[in-house]
Parts: sequence; C-alpha cells; structure tokens
Amino acid sequence: MAKRRVNEELGDWFSSLRFSGFTALIVALVVVGGLIISPTLSTYIQQQRELSELRESVRLQNEQVTKADEERAKWLDPTYVRSQARGRLFYVMPGEIQLSVIDDVVIPPESDEKTNEKLTASESNWARSLAVSTLTAGTTNASPEELGGETK
Repeated sequence: MAKRRVNEELGDWFSSLRFSGFTALIVALVVVGGLIISPTLSTYIQQQRELSELRESVRLQNEQVTKADEERAKWLDPTYVRSQARGRLFYVMPGEIQLSVIDDVVIPPESDEKTNEKLTASESNWARSLAVSTLTAGTTNASPEELGGETK
C-alpha cells in the first residue's frame, strides 16, 4: 500500500509539471550543445593528458642531465680521477708499494689460528714466467703428463 501511495504522489507531481514548447526547445538546445561540445572536450582532455606525460618525460630527462653533469664534474677533479685509477686499475704513484689481498678469508673470532704480522713479498717475475712457459709449450715434444699438467 505504501508503494501505491508513493506512485500516486510521484504521478501527481509529474502531472503538475507543465511542458511548453519553450521548455522543449531549451532541452533540445542543451542536448545539441552537449553533442557539439563533447568531441572538443574529449580532444582537450586527451591533449591535457599528453601534455602531462610530456612534462613528466622532460622532468625525467632533466634529472638524467643533472646526474650526467654531476658525474662529469667528478671526472674533472684530478683527485677523483686518481682515486678511480687506484681503485679500478690498481695504479700506484711512483715510490709507493701496492698491497693486494688475494683470497681474503674471514677468520671467526672463536678460531685458534694465529696470523703472521709480517708481510711477505713475491720475488717472481710474472712476465718472464709467461715467456718461458710459452716458449716451453711451443718447442717441446713432451706430453702434458710429462710436463706435469692435468688432463681432462
């Protein structure tokens, strides 16, 4: 019954509205105006989206340029270049002795092993050893087993 009453009230309200030719004309003009403006509005929204994407792209490019400039400024500093040559290429200044740690092993604190505090220097000449090894391998008729090498 309540539903019927709501329908009657809604019907009464709807029937109280008066539609004139002027009202229909205004509604039609609003609809036509919306249809005319919608493609333009759609294009505007799409262009705004593209513009924001391009601005983001420019911002990222500017960040990359800034990082590249900072890196270039580092490489213009002779101290930085020297430190990179020492670290990457193991260069040393004349008169300096280079210390290279090979196969560094971390000894646990509970270990009883003692380390030697005296440094040892290698007295071998690697270039001479390479030349002798190459000449020996190229001029010998001995098999690898006779030379002491391993075979697979």
